[in-house]
Order: sequence, then C-alpha cells, then structure tokens
Amino acid sequence: MVSQGGLSIQRACAAVGLGRATYYRSLVDWARRDAPVIAALTTLVTVKSRWGFWKCCDRLRLDRHGWKHKQLPVRFRQPLVVSPQPNAVWAVDL
Repeated sequence: MVSQGGLSIQRACAAVGLGRATYYRSLVDWARRDAPVIAALTTLVTVKSRWGFWKCCDRLRLDRHGWKHKQLPVRFRQPLVVSPQPNAVWAVDL
C-alpha cells in the first residue's frame, strides 16, 4: 500500500489495523526459531502419546530445557470429522 498505492506509512497501517512499529519490525521465521522446541515436543509425544500439554511442559522443564509454556509453538485447530450416520465412528477409532 505504501509503495504501490502511494499512501503514507501511518495511513497504510491504520487502514490495515496495525501499529506503525509493525511496519519497521523485521520478519521472524517462527518455524526456525521454535525448531528445537518442536523437535523436543515431537519426540516426547511419540513416546508418551497420552500425556497432555502441561505434563509435557513439566517433563521438558525437568529435562532442564529453559523454555516456558508461552514459548511453545502454536497448534492450529482442526475441525472434527462428523459422520452423517450415527455410530459410524467411535472415539477409540481415532
């Protein structure tokens, strides 16, 4: 919007609903930054698939990783598959 539309940075950020500091902030590759956390969680969950979030978080803390629960990667929600027929899929089948 700034380069193509000729708007000022202030107006372009206001149009999109962002602060002006966001325009100047450098991009962060979240996948690269969080790769060690993702790898540790993936290996932990493959071994202990029934553990929940907080138990995995506590286990990583006991393993002397310095990550806090706020730094863990974001997991995107996925919609549940609903069968049109009753009793077609059971909870233990998933």
